[in-house]
Order: sequence, then structure tokens, then C-alpha cells
Amino acid sequence: MDTIITPDDPILITGAGGFIGPHVVEGLLNHGFATSAASCAQGGDSAKLAKYADQIGGTARVEIVRGNLLSREDCLRASQGIAVVYHLAAARGEKSFPDAFMNSVVTTRNLLDSCRHHGTLKRFVTLSSFSVYSNDRNGPGDLLDESCPVETNPARRGDAYTFAKPNRTKS
Repeated sequence: MDTIITPDDPILITGAGGFIGPHVVEGLLNHGFATSAASCAQGGDSAKLAKYADQIGGTARVEIVRGNLLSREDCLRASQGIAVVYHLAAARGEKSFPDAFMNSVVTTRNLLDSCRHHGTLKRFVTLSSFSVYSNDRNGPGDLLDESCPVETNPARRGDAYTFAKPNRTKS
């Protein structure tokens, strides 16, 4: 079977200490990926990540990389030699529209620029949420999934998070 990477290739998971990140780390370790570089912003739960590595044992290794994705230097450091990025980190933008933009769009740009600089990236996987999709074609009880159009006017919802997310989501 052809694969994008081998179990020894380094993987970066941004937002690894968040809601979904620890499950991604656990899944990768359970599938034999020996090297997972997990990025935890301030407040991330690095203890949860270390627990997964300890439970699996053997060659499992979780390296905790602390930094801020708004910092180009931190992104360069975190992405050095990385083959695959699972970009799960996102600020919810609860404070303002500019905050949501800075912590979703700018952070993603910084990370992509850093990966391009190093030239080792084979795959970049980003995660969004259902809040970016429009309900324009859906009625009550209709299915809302990835086939639905992306919200074309997220500002009308008045939700900063929804405003920032379509900027990094393909329609």
C-alpha cells in the first residue's frame, strides 16, 4: 500500500491540547507513528498528551512544542522537518472579529509560510466546523454536511468565529 509518510516521519498537530487534538495524537500513536510533535499554545493540556504516550509505550514519542502561531519564529521552529501537519488550532474569536481573523487566518498563513520555507511538507490537513456552512439551501430537518455551500456573508450572523473560518475553508 502506498502511503504519504512512514511511521518515522514527523507530524505536527496544532491544537493538540484542545478538544480534538488529544484524540488525533492518540490515534496516530495507536497506528504506529512513533514521532508526533504536538504543539500546545498556552493553556493547552500537555499532561493529557503525555498520558497517551505513556499508555502506549514502546516507540511512542510525543514532543510538546510550545509556541504562538501568531509568531512567525515559533511557526518556523515548530514546522522544521515536518512531513504532515494536522492544523486543529483555532481561536473562537469570542472577543472580536479582528481577534477571530488574527487567530484563524493569520495563524494559518504563518504556519503554511513556515512549512513552505522548510520544504519538507507532504500534506497539510486543516479542520473547520459546521458553523462555516450556509443553511440557505436547507430547510428544517435537512442534512447539513460538507456538500453544503460555505456561508457567503458570515458577518450577517454576527459571529466572529464564523466570520474568520470561511477564509481558510474551501467551498
